[in-house]
Amino acid sequence: MRTKLSNSDILEHQPKQPLVVVSNREPYQHFSCEDGSVKWTLTTGGVSVALDALMRERGGIWIAHGSGDADRDVVDSDDRILVPPDNPTYTLRRIWLTNDEANHYYEGFANEGLWPLCHEAHVRPIFRTADWQYYQSVNARFASVIEEELPDRSATVFIQDYHLALVTTKLRKKYPDVKTALFWHIPWPSPERLRMCPWRKEILTGLLSNDLIAFQLDRDRRNFIAATHEELGVDTTQSTVNFNKRVTVIQAIPIGVDYDRIQKISSSPSINVDMKRLRNEFKITTPIVGVGVDRLDYTKGIPERLEALDLLLQRRPDLRGLIAFIQIAVPSRSTIESYVTVEAAIDRKVRAINKRYEAWGGLIRYRKSALKIKRLVALFRLANFCIVSSLHDGMNLVAKEFVSARDDLDGVLVLSEFAGAAQELTEAMIINPYNVEGFADVLEQAIDMKLNERQSRMRELRRVVAGRNVFSWASDVLDGLENIDPKAFPPTPGQSFTVRSREPSRL
Repeated sequence: MRTKLSNSDILEHQPKQPLVVVSNREPYQHFSCEDGSVKWTLTTGGVSVALDALMRERGGIWIAHGSGDADRDVVDSDDRILVPPDNPTYTLRRIWLTNDEANHYYEGFANEGLWPLCHEAHVRPIFRTADWQYYQSVNARFASVIEEELPDRSATVFIQDYHLALVTTKLRKKYPDVKTALFWHIPWPSPERLRMCPWRKEILTGLLSNDLIAFQLDRDRRNFIAATHEELGVDTTQSTVNFNKRVTVIQAIPIGVDYDRIQKISSSPSINVDMKRLRNEFKITTPIVGVGVDRLDYTKGIPERLEALDLLLQRRPDLRGLIAFIQIAVPSRSTIESYVTVEAAIDRKVRAINKRYEAWGGLIRYRKSALKIKRLVALFRLANFCIVSSLHDGMNLVAKEFVSARDDLDGVLVLSEFAGAAQELTEAMIINPYNVEGFADVLEQAIDMKLNERQSRMRELRRVVAGRNVFSWASDVLDGLENIDPKAFPPTPGQSFTVRSREPSRL
C-alpha cells in the first residue's frame, strides 16, 4: 500500500535554501526479485553518483524519470520517495514515460541526435520530426512537475544535461522569476557542426531561458557563445549572452567527484578483503593488472584500447602471462544500432585477443555489468594502471574516481587527450587513442614506470582532484547563480561580466 509522505517527512529533508535538481536519469532504482521482494540500487554513472553526493549533503528534491521495474511500487500517491533508501536525506520525485516517449525523446532525439552531434566520434546524428515533437512534450512535462514540486519562488532549480534543454522555457511561463542553472555535461559542438541540427535555434533559445549555463571546459563555453552569436544574432560578451531581454551567464565549471567518500572506502580495513575477492572472481594470478570502467558507448574508445593492449603484448612477449586487463563495460542504449554495432565489435575483439594469448591464460577479463561503489574502489586499488581512452568526452569521472581511490599513492592513470579530465589531470600519461602505436608506447612506459615517479604523479593528481570535488563544483554553479547581480544587466557589448564569487565551500 503506497502512502503519501507527510509534510513533516518532506520538510525534514529540505535544505534551508531550497534546491530542486532535475535530470533524466534517477539516482536510485527499485527492482522486483523472484521471491516477490524489492531491491534497490544506486544508478551507475559518474554524474549520478556525484549529484547524489551533493543531495545527500544538502537535501532537497530530485525530479527524474523512474525506470526501475518496481519504481511505481515504492512511491507514495504523489510519486515521491525518500532516498537514499537506507538513510534518507532528500526526496526523489519520479516521472513516468510511455514506451513511445522513451523511444522518441530519450533514445531518438537525445541519444541518436544530440549525443552524436556533440561527440565527434564519427557516428552520424539522426534527426526525426517525431523525435523532436516528443522531446518538446517530455520537456514540457518535466517543467509541469517542477511547478508542482517547487518549494517556493526562492528555490534554485538545477537542471542537468542535454535531455532537458527546453525545460526552463516552459517553466518561466508560470514562474518567470525562478532562478535556474543548467549544467551541460557533454561537449558543446562547434557552430559548424551544430548546423546539422534542424532545431538548433530552438535548442539555443531554450537554454538561454536559464540564468546560468555551465559547461565542463572553456572550449565548450566558447563554442556555445559563438553559436548564439551566429545563429541568433545576439549581443555577447566573454561570459554572457543577451537574448529576449534576459542576460544569461555562461561559465566553464568542471565537475568533480565525492573525493572524501571514495577516500573513506579506500582506507577502510575491509578494502584488502574486497581486493582479494575481486582477484578470485576475475581469476587474476598475474602481477600486473590494468582496468577500464565505462558505459558501453562508442565514444569511450574501448576497441582502441584493446588494440593497444594487443600490440603491447606483440611487441613485448616477455609480458605475456604477466598482465591481466579487467574491462567493465555497462550496457547502455542497447536498442540503438550504433551501440549494438560497437558492442558486437568489442565482443569479437575480446574473443580474438584472448584466443591469441590463451596459452598464457588470456589477457582480457570482460564483464558487462556495473560494480557498486565499494567494489569499484577495490578494483581501482587492485590496478597497476587504469585506461581512460575516450574519443571525445565532456569530462569522464572514472579518471578522477581512480585517482581518489589511490591513497596508497600508487597506480598510473593513462588518459586520452580527448577527455575533458585531461585539461586538469596533466600528470596522467596522456595518449591519443587514434594512434595505436603511440598508445602502446605509453602503456609500456606506464608498466615500466619506477615507484618514485608513480608516487610523484599520483600525489599531484590527488591534489588536483581533492581540491576540485563535487561540492566545490556545485558551490561554484549554485553560488554563481545566487550571486548574479541583476543591477549589472544588461552589460554593454564587449563588456566582460563576472558574478560576485567567494571561495568554494561544502554545501
